[in-house]
Amino acid sequence: ERRKLFVEQLNEIIFDIHKKLSGDKEELVIQYEPDVLIEDYEKKLSSCQDRDVKLKQTTVGPHRDDFSFMVGDIDIRRFGSQGQQRTAALSLKLSEIELVKKLTKDNPVLLLDDVLSELDSNRQNYLLSTIGDIQTIITCTGLDEFVNNRFEIDKVFKIENGSIVE
Repeated sequence: ERRKLFVEQLNEIIFDIHKKLSGDKEELVIQYEPDVLIEDYEKKLSSCQDRDVKLKQTTVGPHRDDFSFMVGDIDIRRFGSQGQQRTAALSLKLSEIELVKKLTKDNPVLLLDDVLSELDSNRQNYLLSTIGDIQTIITCTGLDEFVNNRFEIDKVFKIENGSIVE
């Protein structure tokens, strides 16, 4: 039940974020897909017990739950383009941040690994305007344009031949 509630809360946020990030072209909805229904869990667990003991792992349960990322009736995890998948992943990350801020009244630290090179300028601008009040660590190439055109950066580390040079 808590996972369903979490997905509902996340959907309230991700819908708007993804719509803006995709330039009003897509509406993203997350669907929770439990491995087994709660009313069937005990029976399913018992029926798999012998196999699970042999495998030394549990083959049914909440650790096997999954999520679908739906744009219309298409699960973009399976049938979306690489750009759609990356945009959805970024939408999810930004939505998680908003949900954490809402629930904890605290700002999380955001780590983005070379995400800027994967985004067009509109998506870059949206991302950077969204994370302005969040402590963010970004790894990227093409730093000159980023430093000159965006916002104030507290610290830049440059790595050459495996060593940090400031």
